[in-house]
Amino acid sequence: MCTTWRWQRLRPAVAALALVIGVVLAGSTTQAASPSSPRTVFLPLAASHHPVWRISALYYDGLMTDEPDEAVQLWNVSNHAASLAGYTLSDGRRTAAFPALTAPAGAGLWCAYSAEAFWTVFGFKPACEWGLDSDPTVPNLTGGVLRFANAGSQALLQRAAPLTLVDALVYEQGNVNQPGWSGPSVQPYAPTTAFPAEGQVLYRKPDWATGRPIADTDTAADWAQDPADHITGRRVQYPGWNLEEFGRPPLIVASGTFTVALAPDNIFDLVNAVLASAQRSIRLSSYTFEHVALAQTLANRAARGVQVVVLLEGSPVGGITHQERYCAQLIEAAGGHVWFMVSDRNDATHERYEHLHAKYAVVDRRLLLISSENFTPDAMPDDDKSDGTAGRRGAAIVTDAAPLVAHALALFRDDLDPANHRDLVRWTASDPKYGAPPAGFVPSTQSGGTFYNPVIAQPATVFGDLTAQFVQAPEAALAPPAYGGLLGMVAMAGPGDTVLVEQLYEREHWGRSTDTPQTAPNPRLNAYLDAARRGARVRILLDAFFDTGGNATTVAYLSQVARAEGLDLEVRLGNPTGSGIHNKMVLVQAGGRGWLHVGSLNGSEASAKRNRELAIQLQSNPLTDYLAAAFWRDWLAAGGNP
Repeated sequence: MCTTWRWQRLRPAVAALALVIGVVLAGSTTQAASPSSPRTVFLPLAASHHPVWRISALYYDGLMTDEPDEAVQLWNVSNHAASLAGYTLSDGRRTAAFPALTAPAGAGLWCAYSAEAFWTVFGFKPACEWGLDSDPTVPNLTGGVLRFANAGSQALLQRAAPLTLVDALVYEQGNVNQPGWSGPSVQPYAPTTAFPAEGQVLYRKPDWATGRPIADTDTAADWAQDPADHITGRRVQYPGWNLEEFGRPPLIVASGTFTVALAPDNIFDLVNAVLASAQRSIRLSSYTFEHVALAQTLANRAARGVQVVVLLEGSPVGGITHQERYCAQLIEAAGGHVWFMVSDRNDATHERYEHLHAKYAVVDRRLLLISSENFTPDAMPDDDKSDGTAGRRGAAIVTDAAPLVAHALALFRDDLDPANHRDLVRWTASDPKYGAPPAGFVPSTQSGGTFYNPVIAQPATVFGDLTAQFVQAPEAALAPPAYGGLLGMVAMAGPGDTVLVEQLYEREHWGRSTDTPQTAPNPRLNAYLDAARRGARVRILLDAFFDTGGNATTVAYLSQVARAEGLDLEVRLGNPTGSGIHNKMVLVQAGGRGWLHVGSLNGSEASAKRNRELAIQLQSNPLTDYLAAAFWRDWLAAGGNP
């Protein structure tokens, strides 16, 4: 059901998660230090040491024709409930007055040109509308009809009687001499085609401790698109994202059973057993699904009354294969539901993410599976491994820890919400793209081989209380190190510690193709370099099988820096298992404690900022040691020193 304000969309599962939060990392958010310029008397200003409302987001270059989906978000930055009665909004030429809307302390609300158009694109109703009276349940602003120019303008929040400027945002080619603003305007962050300016939401950087907007300096440094900030800036937001609910994954102490499997050695048996154990429901999300044996397991469960729902990427690189369409048909024929996230059906204006790339499943609301691997025979071979096998190096984690299961389930429900998001289409046999394979298609059931002798026959399991944190994109894959995440985990490594990275790829730099590691650094690589500079031993193994030159460039760059600075850092390319390194694994052994990071996140800017990705970090010495043993085997196979 749609609700009026985004802050009202918290789900019971997430509320339950909050009850078991054990630790939230402390720290301070870096804020711009430049003072705002003196304001003129163009608009009378009342001194306000305790602001109530701020402009927190602007969506000006809409995705719909003629852009009726334009919108502004305001945030109550006070410590008490506040009303918008007596406030106005201006686009620099026209002014409209707000109705008497109220928001709690620390909450935001959206107003749009058309409530109906906004719902179509964002997936929920705004609190008010100013251009079209499209929804009688949504209050209207009065006065001028606002239009925010795509080429640039101002958004001005004012308080009437007497007219007082409360907040200003100047964007693109807007007037940077506008009272209440200092320095360059805010520009959309659009370094590549993965980050289009059209449809981008300008939004304020959040304070990672509170979730509220950071303190206002009346400059572009307050905004998430800030090009000078390589950690909390250079970010984007697009309609349909849920930063309020998923923007700050907590660090928690989770109690339960934790099992780690290795691909291709033993992952299939664990994944198949988890799915086959379902008695009530399976929720599965993946970039691709081409494994006939696993599809048959899902179909068997669906045929026995288990509610099976699968969500897949609608435009994977190379397109949807006939093999995947066959697997979807198998599941649907047994009573399951297969959905695709798309941009070419249901009048969808866009696909929420560059790619739906996470690989996870929730079974019976009691088990969570997170993997680096898609559900394919190359990743999860089901052959007899007594004479060897072949596949992609990867890893998976299964847990029954209740707060972790609840978080993943809430994420799945938010992504697969066809009542409120139009970028979802269900498999239909007749659909030429999202339907059945050609008549007579015969799927491949071959997997594995004899290239590689598995080094670890069985998964590893531990029981107890483990410190855990989700790392997910696009909302929070680059948390500042003080708040955990991958950067925070690597930041723990110092003299005598070890950082091990086994990754499909790491880009030498982010940003434009013409950028460099100095002008647009990859923060992940910088974290590894900084660990080595602090005295940690750092080993990085990147894939050689799929690489078209990007990984080789990264190896050359890191090796040159390590030589120049005398760092204990080595980087190699490898293909230990025959079909490439598809892993997205980072291990840190710091101060006698082992941390692991496993999931779907690759080392590109789009992975961190535009894709739907999901990884998990755990503190566990036995599980870290288990994965480290596999890493060192792969390192030696790539010609590395012990």
